[in-house]
Amino acid sequence: MAGGAGFSGNWMRNLLALLGDGHMILAYAARRFSRDKGFVSASALTYTTLLALVPLLTVVFAIFTAFPAFRRLRQQAETLLFQSLVPQVGDQIQSYAGTFVAKAGALTGLGVVGLTITAILLFFAIEGALNSIWRAAEPRPLLTRLLSFWAVLTMAPLLLGASLSLGLGVLARMKADGDPGLAFALSLIPLLFETAAFTFMYVAIPNREVAWKDALAGGVVAGVATELAKSGFSFYLTLFPTYEAIYGALSVVPIFLLWLYLFWSVILFGAELAASLPEWRAGRLNGEEGGLSTGQRLMVALAVLDTLYQASRHGVGMKREALSRRVPVGGAVIDDMLETLRRVHWVDRSGRGAWMVSRDLHKATLADLRRALDLAIRGENAMASRLDAAWAPQTVAMITNAEQAGHDMLNVSLATIFASQYDQKDGPEPA
Repeated sequence: MAGGAGFSGNWMRNLLALLGDGHMILAYAARRFSRDKGFVSASALTYTTLLALVPLLTVVFAIFTAFPAFRRLRQQAETLLFQSLVPQVGDQIQSYAGTFVAKAGALTGLGVVGLTITAILLFFAIEGALNSIWRAAEPRPLLTRLLSFWAVLTMAPLLLGASLSLGLGVLARMKADGDPGLAFALSLIPLLFETAAFTFMYVAIPNREVAWKDALAGGVVAGVATELAKSGFSFYLTLFPTYEAIYGALSVVPIFLLWLYLFWSVILFGAELAASLPEWRAGRLNGEEGGLSTGQRLMVALAVLDTLYQASRHGVGMKREALSRRVPVGGAVIDDMLETLRRVHWVDRSGRGAWMVSRDLHKATLADLRRALDLAIRGENAMASRLDAAWAPQTVAMITNAEQAGHDMLNVSLATIFASQYDQKDGPEPA
């Protein structure tokens, strides 16, 4: 009995710890979302989506109906798409979109090119927003971006058609058997589609290597948040029919814009969460809110230099992706540190994109690194001369002495610090 009580207590403590971590991770992702101006990015994507919606739907449904096996499912696909993603006004938006798509089919060659460019610009805007969240400084090559966009456009309708075909078959059997779980299964379909779509988006679009488990976590949160947002949005429009009272038949336009804005905000927050998870696992939240603490920055710099130094002993550099796997502190932290070290001439990048140490670590000391990263306590404080205070000169003298003592203690070459492990380790494979 006591053993059962102990097991129950441990299980409850673990659950509470997990819930506590979840709350803190969400709070950190929310702060990150705010710092990245997520709502501003969502507003830009809203208007780009409005312009690109018709060309996107034209291509998607043209591909959907090109396959005889899926042609009969087009109506179900349209209904699922609009009813799942556009609460309250889904029928009206579906009707308008159908009319616009039909008219788009009669465009000349130049008109089709214009619509295609608009759709591509939406993809580039989404890619830019996600690259910013994952701190990817450079986009992928143009050809790669266009091929990825085309793959998404062609594969999405096929996957949707296959999923609908399988899902409707399962639901038909459940209905024939009188399964009481039919209503619950139907309610889960939009959530599953949204989670899968968001997860794929977080993995495929950013110019970063994103772990599937992180993308899935972001996709689940974004999917659940989308369902909650739909319920809340529908409740708001029912309780406060302000737009319909003011705009009448035109109310569908501001309602649709407002929903798109909310929808993109949810997607970007899910991306922020997925990008935050590696940083959380690396212990970044133990530092300052704006980033790493002083000690953490120094340790990350040492880990990066150690890894690159091991590679240099084999005459090779190391790509950023390989470095991230060996120093698991999150892509944003690695990128910031590499750029900082390059700026102070401790590392450099080859023409092939491999990073390497550019200082002689047999001569460079830990104190040198500390100063290069501006982590040292500075004695030569110019502000002290402008302070009319009796304590200022004495304080500056104490800081200067502390700095000198710290410098003497850290006057050890990095090669000496790293050397102890080389007898036990082989260096990394060439990257």
